[in-house]
Amino acid sequence: MRDFQKPGRSVVRARNGMAATSHPLSTLAAVNVLQGGGNALDAAVAACAVLCVVEPQSTGIGGDCFCLYAPAGSNDVIAMNGSGKAPAGATIDWFEDQGITALDPLSPHVVTVPGAVRAWEALLAKHGRKGLDAVLQPAIGLAEHGHPVHDRTASDWASSRDKLAGDPDSRVKFLRDGAALKAGEVFRQPELAATLRAIAKGGAKAFYEGPIAADMVAKLRSLGGLHTEEDFANATAEFVTPIRGKFRGYEVVQCPPNGSGLIALNGA
Repeated sequence: MRDFQKPGRSVVRARNGMAATSHPLSTLAAVNVLQGGGNALDAAVAACAVLCVVEPQSTGIGGDCFCLYAPAGSNDVIAMNGSGKAPAGATIDWFEDQGITALDPLSPHVVTVPGAVRAWEALLAKHGRKGLDAVLQPAIGLAEHGHPVHDRTASDWASSRDKLAGDPDSRVKFLRDGAALKAGEVFRQPELAATLRAIAKGGAKAFYEGPIAADMVAKLRSLGGLHTEEDFANATAEFVTPIRGKFRGYEVVQCPPNGSGLIALNGA
C-alpha cells in the first residue's frame, strides 16, 4: 500500500483496458481509440504515430517498428519485424573502395530504409479493427494544429541544438531563431501532417512510392547516401516467430534478431 504521506504515484487500475506511453498525448490517443471500438493493436499504432509527432527525437515514421502482440483469447504471441534494410548499393565492397571503416552517427550511411509505416499497415490489416485512415487522425491533428513541447523533448532538443543547426532542413524545422524550443512552446509540423494525411488516404504505398519517397531519397543522396527510390518501393515488413526464455518462473517473449530482444533473454 502506498504511503500517502509521501510523494509518489498511485497504482493505475482499469476494468477493460489501459495504455502506457512516454507522453500523455500519446496515451490519450490510445485510450480514445480503445473507447472508440478499436483493439489494442489499433491503439498501439495510434499511440506510436502520435509519438512520431510529439517526440520526434525518439521515434518517427522514418524509423523502424518491432512489435509483440498477444491477441485477445489466444495464447499466441504475434511478432513483427518492421526494421529497415540498408540501400542495395551499400555493399561491403563499396565501403572498402571508399576507404570507409567506421560510420559517423550523422552520416547518411547509417540511415536505413524505414520500415515502420509498412509494419503498421501489415499489422492493422492482419489484426486490427481500424485502418491507417482512422488511427492516424490524432497524429495528423497534433502535427497540423500544434502541441506544447514537453520537458523531455525540450531537454533533448537543447542538448542536440548544434546537431540540428548543422543541417539547413533540420535547422528550419526544429529550431526557432536558432534556438531549441522550450517546454511549453507550441510546435507545429504542417509538412508532417500532410505526409501523414497522404498515408492515411493512400496507405503505405503513398509513403514508399511517389513524391514523398522521391523527396526522402533526394535529401539522402544530397548528403552522399546510396538510397534509391527502388529501395523504398521494395521496403518490407514481415511477421516472424518470436523467441522465448524463462525468468523467475515467467516466460519472456521477444522479437528475434535483428531485433535486440536476444539481449533481454540472455540476461534472464
